Amino acid sequence: MAQIWKQEPAWLEKKRQLAVLLQSRFPTLPTQEEWGDSWQKGTTGMSRGWLSLQEDSLTAMPLEEAVNEYSTLLQENLMEKAIFWQDSQLAAMHLANIDCGQFIYLRPQVIRERPIVYGPHLNSTNSHNIIVVSAGANVVIEERMVNDTLLPSYEGTEILIGVNAHVTYRQANRSTSKNIYRAIHAYQAHGSTLQFEVASQVQTKATVDLYSFLDGQNTQWVPVIALDGTQHLTTMVDGFGKGTSATLTQYRDPETVIGAPFKVKAGEPLTISEDIHPLKELANSDNWLKQIMTAE
Repeated sequence: MAQIWKQEPAWLEKKRQLAVLLQSRFPTLPTQEEWGDSWQKGTTGMSRGWLSLQEDSLTAMPLEEAVNEYSTLLQENLMEKAIFWQDSQLAAMHLANIDCGQFIYLRPQVIRERPIVYGPHLNSTNSHNIIVVSAGANVVIEERMVNDTLLPSYEGTEILIGVNAHVTYRQANRSTSKNIYRAIHAYQAHGSTLQFEVASQVQTKATVDLYSFLDGQNTQWVPVIALDGTQHLTTMVDGFGKGTSATLTQYRDPETVIGAPFKVKAGEPLTISEDIHPLKELANSDNWLKQIMTAE
């Protein structure tokens, strides 16, 4: 297959090729042909507005640049620890077709008082963001992506969190795609906390796929999601360790949103809990999700 970006490191070229060669060995997802048939026709899109910062504590740049400038870091982590490219044929196809994305790298022990916000404007079927938060850091990150594609799309976001880091990740993406697969996955080292706040509103249909691996003691994952429209929600967690747990809160329309039970993916003994509320209950809350869902 041809390069998607003008300059790609050898490891990425080989990884894309491997994904194409091996994809038939991986599990299938329902209606995945809808994505595959569109992508085979060539779908590399346009994008603009990616966050670009170079500070002592923070680096942010388009993924197209980061695969070269942070080659070793991304070779080890791109679709390896949070979103696994071998998990399904759709994930492998996505790796082979990633054409844009955001890279954010926060250095150790950094405390950011103001949120890091990025809001690119795309016409893309395969965007992919990767966020690396080093040990002891404390940060709020907001993703507000607008995607104008009409084709089936895969939106991937990976968050890799170091020891004792504390992260709030917020997402309120908007897309005109006729079928969206939103995968928001994390890896958390021991002692870290991660708060997900995800607002997912669609005009057609979408799958929202949430996951985190909690690696060790005193690790907390707290996803809160609000869904409006015809959507399917899958939320799973893995992990182990004393004091490690995950709590999922959903606000959703029960008539249009199908939710699989929140569960531990690999069957490890892990404390999890789930609360489900009607979407209208957000009106009585005072959190970020209420602001987003009522503003749309």
